[in-house]
Amino acid sequence: MTEDVELTARTISPARDREWGEFVADHSDATVFHTAGWTSAVETAFGYEPSHVWLIDRSGAVRAVVPGFTVRDGLGRSVLNPFCEYGFPLVDETVADTAVLSALCDGPTRILKGADWSGVSGYNAAGYGGVRTGSAIRLPLDRSYETLRESAFDGDVRRCVRTARDAGVRVVDGSVEEFYPLYLATMRRLGSPQFPERFFAALVDALGDGVAIRLAERAGETIGAALSFEWDDTTTVWAPASRRTHWEHRPNHLLYTDAIERACTAGRSTVDFGRSRRGSSVHGFKTQFGGVEFPLMSFVAPPHRANRASLDDYGRLAPLTRRLSPLVTHPTMGPKLKEAIHE
Repeated sequence: MTEDVELTARTISPARDREWGEFVADHSDATVFHTAGWTSAVETAFGYEPSHVWLIDRSGAVRAVVPGFTVRDGLGRSVLNPFCEYGFPLVDETVADTAVLSALCDGPTRILKGADWSGVSGYNAAGYGGVRTGSAIRLPLDRSYETLRESAFDGDVRRCVRTARDAGVRVVDGSVEEFYPLYLATMRRLGSPQFPERFFAALVDALGDGVAIRLAERAGETIGAALSFEWDDTTTVWAPASRRTHWEHRPNHLLYTDAIERACTAGRSTVDFGRSRRGSSVHGFKTQFGGVEFPLMSFVAPPHRANRASLDDYGRLAPLTRRLSPLVTHPTMGPKLKEAIHE
């Protein structure tokens, strides 16, 4: 049973408040993007204004935590958890959703990401506008890796993994310094603004062993890479990269199966392949591993600002940005654009 209590928002610094970490660690819906490590790395690399809040009741007890930064959004400002799929409040199970929504409605536009996935219903209540932002594919690790490989993976996955191994591709641990050049080359191919290298370094500093950088190597050359978060019971494949000239050697298939096998070995319950748009080649690639699709929805208050959470414009601009890739991914311009395009 839930209670419709009166809640008050109080600004907090996750990195300096031990109770934030304890609340996140104890909450079943928490993701790595709710942790103090994530918020610290974002603040360190981008300098956004922190707007993380507790929601407390009249007794002073913490009933919800909400990560967020105030960022420039066109001519206005919005509060959201940038660069990730998930920015929903973590709510005490005894608290009614309406109490959370009411406490968050004041102030600038607030974008709550991934609300449908969170399992906390009601984020589409009056006072919020909803925008679909793609879907996340999540693979339950309810069987051994060997069983998953034979029963969940598409036949093409098994064939591509054999191709990679027959070609001498192997997966090894890597560093930010080894990962970044390949990541940057991938962003240039896509015409997409890149994160600065300092952001990846800040993630490693803040999250430690929670960040895994794996490289696909062939004949001494790095032909693929993936940065994943290995946090709590979930592995999230967050930043894959590869050399197009080596796609015939299937480094991406080998890296994804490596992430799944590592998660199984560590006893995790889920691998999250991240957000993609249904019908895209990326979405089709991820479905080959047998996961379950979860729709992603952002809820925005006030509702007439809901378009601020839409990703449609980015998709429409993709052909243009690919042609402008040298400008979009310029060492100075690229990170500045990424700072402004914070979805």
